[in-house]
Amino acid sequence: MRRDTRQAASGQPHFREVSQPNPVRTQTGRIAKAAIQGRYEAMSKAFIYCHGLPGTPQELRALSPELSPAAVHALDRHRQPHRHHEARVLAGFDALGLESPVTVVGFSLGAMSAVNLAARRAPLVRRLILVSPAAPLELGDFLPAMAGRPVFEAARRGDAPLRMLTAVQAAAVMLAPRRTVEAMFAKSPPADRRLLDSRDFVDVIVSGLRACLGQYQPAYRTELQAYVKPWTGLLDEIRCETEIWQGDADDWTPPAMAQALKGRLGPRARLKLCPDLGHYSTLLAAIAHLQWPDRIPRAMLQGLSPRA
Repeated sequence: MRRDTRQAASGQPHFREVSQPNPVRTQTGRIAKAAIQGRYEAMSKAFIYCHGLPGTPQELRALSPELSPAAVHALDRHRQPHRHHEARVLAGFDALGLESPVTVVGFSLGAMSAVNLAARRAPLVRRLILVSPAAPLELGDFLPAMAGRPVFEAARRGDAPLRMLTAVQAAAVMLAPRRTVEAMFAKSPPADRRLLDSRDFVDVIVSGLRACLGQYQPAYRTELQAYVKPWTGLLDEIRCETEIWQGDADDWTPPAMAQALKGRLGPRARLKLCPDLGHYSTLLAAIAHLQWPDRIPRAMLQGLSPRA
């Protein structure tokens, strides 16, 4: 402390105690501020991930091992003890115990789950990113261009046809997992087929197939049956910033789906078309942009090379 002896208006000396900076306290404050800023920056890049079908909550960390464990909060919707798909999604989200708005990423058929969250938990969703999204079927005549057409047609016919188809698929995965995966990617663009050179990538796809066609098959069938029913109304309830990432060579969810979503959402959404990318290569490009924006130009121009 020191005394300020400046003259008061009366002409008499005016004494006032003036605080001197405490170097220890100042340094501690700077460290605390840096820590808070670091946590804020980390939280700004963190996101909730809604996996595709077939798929698992762990797939993204396996596909993109450079991601920080703190960056991805996978929504586990298949373990929730609810009968209806929407209830499972909301219960999985609520279980995360979030207190501030987050970014939600929905991949492929996980887009429906992400849209549910943006509509039903709007105060907690700051930003919505739909990657290779499976749009509502009522928005257009998409099925002829979708690789999963037989699955969706079976789901439309009812539970019995879908049970029969999933039983056949489960047997194929059990007997010849690698061949099954190769058949799934037979008509995919080179950017996606190159991913099959990675054993880790194939293992991720097989793991998703086994989970959805085995232990979690009831939840898988329920979600497929929810998807083929009308759910366009949820799109009209979205108010947050929305991005749609779509590979222009995607044969699983055709570009027409992304364009239909953009048309329905209007100025609330931005559509990003990725040249020569397919279903999974677009996912890797979108996540790379979300976490490491400086890497995306080369990734989008050349495709993303898998790690063996």
